[in-house]
Amino acid sequence: MTQLPTIIHADETRLRQIFINLLGNAVKFTERGGVTFKVSSIQTPKSQLQNQKIRFQVEDSGIGIAPDELGKIFLPFQQAGERHYQAQGTGLGLAISKRLVEMMGGELHVESTLGQGTTFWMELDLPEVFSMIPKQTEKRIIIGIDGPSRKVLVVDDQWENRSVLVNLLKPLGFEIMEASNGQESVEKARQFRPDVILMDLVMPVMDGFEATRSIRQVNELTDVIIIVTSASAFQQDQEVSLAAGCNDFLAKPIQLDEMLEKLREHLKLEWVYEVDRRPKKTQDHLQISDKTTQPLVVPPAPIIKTLYEFTMQGHIDGIIEQATQLEKTDEKFKPFATELLRLANEFQVRKIRELIKPYL
Repeated sequence: MTQLPTIIHADETRLRQIFINLLGNAVKFTERGGVTFKVSSIQTPKSQLQNQKIRFQVEDSGIGIAPDELGKIFLPFQQAGERHYQAQGTGLGLAISKRLVEMMGGELHVESTLGQGTTFWMELDLPEVFSMIPKQTEKRIIIGIDGPSRKVLVVDDQWENRSVLVNLLKPLGFEIMEASNGQESVEKARQFRPDVILMDLVMPVMDGFEATRSIRQVNELTDVIIIVTSASAFQQDQEVSLAAGCNDFLAKPIQLDEMLEKLREHLKLEWVYEVDRRPKKTQDHLQISDKTTQPLVVPPAPIIKTLYEFTMQGHIDGIIEQATQLEKTDEKFKPFATELLRLANEFQVRKIRELIKPYL
């Protein structure tokens, strides 16, 4: 093995999704022992133009997978392991990870011993970057819409996902309505007349494909913008979405900057910006970039401690659930909860930890 390069050029979004899926799966199925993430370089480049072959490996000491089930685990909607340990959800995580690795020119491998643990690994040819001059640009923070408010219908059967989007968009001045399945989205679209619909694909009662086709049959909704939000990375799903009448596609986990750019593009928006010049933290308040520089009031110590533990575990779902409960508890905590939800949606665990650590 050779020394790891300091900087590589890679698709950050795809790598993040792969690692979240693999590490999340390992933690979920490991009751005792631990989970190990290894990165190594297994090829010495002969020149600065040659790619580095980087091996990424996730090992766990969990329940393991039986030999007759190993061949099935990369199929959509498959979950291996004892019934007691089977996780909730669609079972798309490993299928998506395999597809993403293949899109990056690699292959996802697995070895497992029932009762002892499982190892997933992949090898990717990634170019090393030998010099990088950071851009000295000042980040502009979007704080609102320049012009009239726009209506957004958020459609997702998972309340956590809806809550994240609502808490990202509502502070910017969007008028929001929620729907928890496709059939409800059709009914609420007729009632609400949204400017844009953020449409999940996999839902009970009626899925996003059928809901989109139904909405397009309503005369007053033929031109409404529909943007699919889905964890599926398959090109086929994107093509079917567009064929059903959707205007665009957002892959989950949704990145705030990407979502806002698509909204700007489709709705012809102009943003109101504020330069991010936050004052230093005080004991009781933080200032956030908002139209009114609203104080960010910190919740009680037990909640801060719980949130900090979640950040150490990388428990994004726990952070989202705690933040959502917090904003319902007291209006004064809503700015803090909104900031937590924004960072959690972008998987910025380190920034969340930095935000709350001074108040432990």
